[in-house]
Amino acid sequence: MSESYYLPLSVPSAMDGGAAHFRAGEHTVGPWAAHLQHGGPPSALAVTRAEAAVRAAGRDDLIALRLAADFIGPVPVGVVAVATRVVRAARSAALVEAVVSADERDCLVCRVWFVRAADTTEVAGELAPPPEVPAPAEPAEPAGSAEPAGSGELGLRFGYGDSVDWRFVGVGRMTAAGPAAAWARPRVPLLPGVQMSGLARAVLIADSAGGISAELPWTEWSFANVDLDVHLARPLLGEWVLLDATTQLGPAGSALARSTLSDRTGVAGSGLQTLLLSRLPIA
Repeated sequence: MSESYYLPLSVPSAMDGGAAHFRAGEHTVGPWAAHLQHGGPPSALAVTRAEAAVRAAGRDDLIALRLAADFIGPVPVGVVAVATRVVRAARSAALVEAVVSADERDCLVCRVWFVRAADTTEVAGELAPPPEVPAPAEPAEPAGSAEPAGSGELGLRFGYGDSVDWRFVGVGRMTAAGPAAAWARPRVPLLPGVQMSGLARAVLIADSAGGISAELPWTEWSFANVDLDVHLARPLLGEWVLLDATTQLGPAGSALARSTLSDRTGVAGSGLQTLLLSRLPIA
């Protein structure tokens, strides 16, 4: 088993142009099909490549705080390419587009906003109150269930589910319809030797909001998301992310998953997903 979500195959300098190529491993596999990726890893990869483009432009003063991701099609497990383009670079902000493709077909189109780092503590006041449920201990192994999500919560195994250390709080569970909250941290790095930024870690986990707060049975319905929006008021701190999610079912074949993202110090941001509802074929 690979020790990261992706292995780099060719990574040209962002200043040189051209797409970077990566091989997706088994940790990227989603719950719907063994040959398709979960949405979290490719979204996090897009953020990471967007950050590389900003650094290549000499803007080390910028922090990635917002992702808008649209899934043009499913992202296959295998070789993917990520091409980036700086759409706008201003004194206080920058916008970068990152497109993930496979076999010359666009799968995921992302736009990442960066803002200039500045000290606004005086106007922000105190940080939001810490979550009511404390984060698991670091680095010691926390108490509670340590079973991977795939085996313990869904009754099936899939790579992404097992790649994340899930610690559910309260009564919510993947197998129980309704809102759910869980502390989560990836067990493996996104890329070998690369530390994920706060936004990359946020989107890696936030794409699971519709999954942990499912309102419909996994064995009867599909509710894959076509997009992912993540907004952060500040960078996430530490390894653990608290994903507190709800799903609102709609009457026209869609649903909306909302999530609040927190770290040990309090609420840091939020996420949204549009879900497509469809009945699974009867076996």
